Amino acid sequence: MSLKNEALLKRAGYAMAGLRTAWRSEKAFRQQMLSSIAILALTAAVGPGAVWWALIVMALCGAAATELMNAGLESLCDRVHPEFHPMIGAAKDLASAAVFTMNTGLTVVLLLMLGSRFL
Repeated sequence: MSLKNEALLKRAGYAMAGLRTAWRSEKAFRQQMLSSIAILALTAAVGPGAVWWALIVMALCGAAATELMNAGLESLCDRVHPEFHPMIGAAKDLASAAVFTMNTGLTVVLLLMLGSRFL
C-alpha cells in the first residue's frame, strides 16, 4: 500500500516521526526552531496586526520546511553516495541555498514588520 492511500492519522504519525528525527539529529533544525521561538516572542512584544502575524508565521513555517527538505536531501545523498562527488556537493549546496533564500525572506518580512511598527 502506498503512503498516499494510508489514513490521515497514520500519515501525520510519519510527519511527527520526521520532526522527532530532525530535532534529535539536525543541529540546524534545532537552531531554526529556537530562533523561531525568539521571533514569535519579538512579534508578540511588538503586537502587530493579524496580517503581519500571518506573514511571520508563514515565513517561519516556510523556513522550517525548507530546512527539513535540506536535511532530508543531505541524508539521502550521504546514504546513496557517501564519498565526495561534485554533483552530490552541488545538490547539497543548492539545498543549502534554498534554506538561505528562505531565511533571507523571513528576515525581510521581520524587518518590514518592525519598520511598519516603529517608523
